[in-house]
Amino acid sequence: MSKAIYQKRYKEYSNRVITTKVILSVAANADNIIAAAFISSVVLASLALLMPLVIFVIALATLFSSGLGSYIGYLLGKGHKDKANDFASYTVIIITIIGILLAIVTSVFASGFATLLGATGEYHQVATTYLRILGISFMPQIIAIVLDKLMLNDGAPKYTFYVNIISMIVNLGLNVLFVIVFSMGVSGLALATLISHIFHLGIDIHYFLHRAKVISFVLPKAHLRPFLEMIYNGSSDFLSVFTDAIMVYVVNQSILKFLPHNYLEAFAAVTLFTVYITKIYVGSQVGLQPITSQLFGGARYQELKEMLTYSLKRSLLYGVIMYVLLIPVVYFLLPYLMDDPTLVPVAFRMYVGVGIAFIGSCVGIQVILFYTAINRPLESLAIAALRTLVLIPVSSFMMIYLFRVDGIAIGFLLPEVIITSVFFTYFRRVDMAKYRLINHS
Repeated sequence: MSKAIYQKRYKEYSNRVITTKVILSVAANADNIIAAAFISSVVLASLALLMPLVIFVIALATLFSSGLGSYIGYLLGKGHKDKANDFASYTVIIITIIGILLAIVTSVFASGFATLLGATGEYHQVATTYLRILGISFMPQIIAIVLDKLMLNDGAPKYTFYVNIISMIVNLGLNVLFVIVFSMGVSGLALATLISHIFHLGIDIHYFLHRAKVISFVLPKAHLRPFLEMIYNGSSDFLSVFTDAIMVYVVNQSILKFLPHNYLEAFAAVTLFTVYITKIYVGSQVGLQPITSQLFGGARYQELKEMLTYSLKRSLLYGVIMYVLLIPVVYFLLPYLMDDPTLVPVAFRMYVGVGIAFIGSCVGIQVILFYTAINRPLESLAIAALRTLVLIPVSSFMMIYLFRVDGIAIGFLLPEVIITSVFFTYFRRVDMAKYRLINHS
């Protein structure tokens, strides 16, 4: 297969998803950027302490949306439209109940969650105020992410893209209005996020009521076994997203333990920029998921290997370009994001090192999504668990203890080097024809 074919596929499938995820990251960062620039970097650090919880909610939504999207696509491909609609309706009801419970718990027990995530003193006060409102938004956020996935199954990728872009603009506009114009502080930040998620969900509901082509919601039967299979298949994607939560939590706690507490403000500012590298890698494999699944299903294993190799090289190039382009942006913006001018050089030093470490996560992030795409959740889950729950936490804690500020970057980079080396050694030898698909009931 010629390189031009891989290039065409990547351009058609991955580039749009990468662009979408990077743009949406700008929206996700709007709260933090405005918080640092127009309120205080103390607020930025407080929100950083809450970030593991926010990422957990996104990971939970990904668990459902990834598994549901794959199963609905499977049913529609088999021509079982009624069964697909019935199962989609059942799943959305369950997810709505989970979303409501999550919103109530996080909002009512906001202070406890802030303490659990390491917030103390002024950080705790700000984090609690923010989470009381933000927690309510978790319900519409989870449902909207799942409905977005169903829109893709319904054949409306452009509509999904535009909905997310419009929601981003609404969120950004409300942040400006509430924080800059009305001076509502951290409450304004949270309120803007809540309203934008409700707006997003409203547009999604309107689509399925008036514009859906295939998928429609009905009064469903119970589908417990397929629902559990769906969760199992999406569990690896859950961990791949939750990786960020573990990394942020471990580094937050390590900084508070081994470094001056205000260094947390510097790290929080740096993560506003390094996240774009991660989004490139996620978008690369998410975009290629239909192609990857088709190649595996068609037993075109050599082509599948070459497609993965091409996507890793291309996304790595994108990651390096993003890192380099952001260097002057980071250098220019950091003085506006830090209350303490002495933290600016510390934060820039962090970006240089942590950015390189995030570039190194190319393989670690993408192979997890790759194995999910070929319906091999066990391999995907094993890699995600090893990377998320063992290598990154242990490495980060030890390296920050040993090397202080520079240990943040070293702690992130070492696990990626290990995973990349082991994977390519395995991947060159593996016979993918021996893989078996997991059968859906």
